[in-house]
Amino acid sequence: MVPGPARTHGYTPGVPASDRVPWIVLCETERTRWGGDLRRARILHELALATGALEAQGWGHAAVRDAVRSVAGPPFPWRRRPALASSELLSEGATAQARRSTRPVVLDVHDHPIAQAEALGRRIEPSARAAMTARLARNLETFSLFAAPSASFAELAGLDPARTIVAPNGSDVSRVTPRPFPGQPAIGMISGAAEGRGIEALIAAARLVRAGQPDLRLILWLAAGDEAGEAFLAGLRGATDHEPWIEIGTVEQAGLADALGRATVLVVPHPANAYMDVAVPVKLLDSMAAGRPVVVTPRTETRQIVEAAGAGVVTGGDEPEALAAAIEPLLADPSLAARLGAAGRTAVERDYDWVVIGRRLAGEVLLRTGLGTPSGAAV
Repeated sequence: MVPGPARTHGYTPGVPASDRVPWIVLCETERTRWGGDLRRARILHELALATGALEAQGWGHAAVRDAVRSVAGPPFPWRRRPALASSELLSEGATAQARRSTRPVVLDVHDHPIAQAEALGRRIEPSARAAMTARLARNLETFSLFAAPSASFAELAGLDPARTIVAPNGSDVSRVTPRPFPGQPAIGMISGAAEGRGIEALIAAARLVRAGQPDLRLILWLAAGDEAGEAFLAGLRGATDHEPWIEIGTVEQAGLADALGRATVLVVPHPANAYMDVAVPVKLLDSMAAGRPVVVTPRTETRQIVEAAGAGVVTGGDEPEALAAAIEPLLADPSLAARLGAAGRTAVERDYDWVVIGRRLAGEVLLRTGLGTPSGAAV
């Protein structure tokens, strides 16, 4: 969990007062349940450590105002506006406050609500669409640099490539650690509870696999974030309550490693659409960190990660039959499953740990802006 209170106020020991630039990092300090929560908590934390920033919760006008007052304190002779980094889009009032009283340096753009809603088949009212579009435009006009989970996502979101730093999603390798493989074959998936995430296709695929492996279990850890998610979960339970081998539950971050360790194979069955092609899901990196082979449908970014790491199998299509065909060999060959799982774990430790990603991002931000230590070394 990222600490909420300020530890320091951006004062680098030994740096003349005239050269000091205090930093504010707006981040997630209270919740770490969802993938988005984890990114908001972790993506800028290493930048905060490198600059001695105040880490503050919230993205509204009051959050920015109070953070500025906190780092400024009594009048100082240098009177330099603090540098600002944010892990979420600011509200309209916050963008105005940021322009008046800070130097807006870097914004993490990790989601596109319109593209995501369309991918999940959710209708957006014209007024809501206009508000989302205007909010994104204000934020892009306010900040100098952007962080994005993939270059393809940055293109989808309309980010300027020259101002964008690719910082993918990650996992906490100190908390998500491999467990022994289970004695009974099991397929697992962790996801938000919604249509358009491939959950129904995976259930159908598991039924096909179970025809040849009658002791197979399917474990779904699904989180409902709203009423639509709750309704989806209720319908899913109603459709599978006669199949006790299908387990539907939830998991908190503290128990994630133990939960994922119950599965032999972990699956990310995203259906084909433009948004899923550019997504780098946290659940994929958590699944790899857990030391399990992963099966993914042929979406652009997830495919590249899995193939580069040698961490699992990319299906030949999106239908249940293609999922089943990719899962069956991993259940039938424990040595193959273990080898692919170990390769995935190695890749996450090397490239997708939140600390590794955050340090690379911090170094690039401070290199581009010159707002780090006098030597220019951020970390």
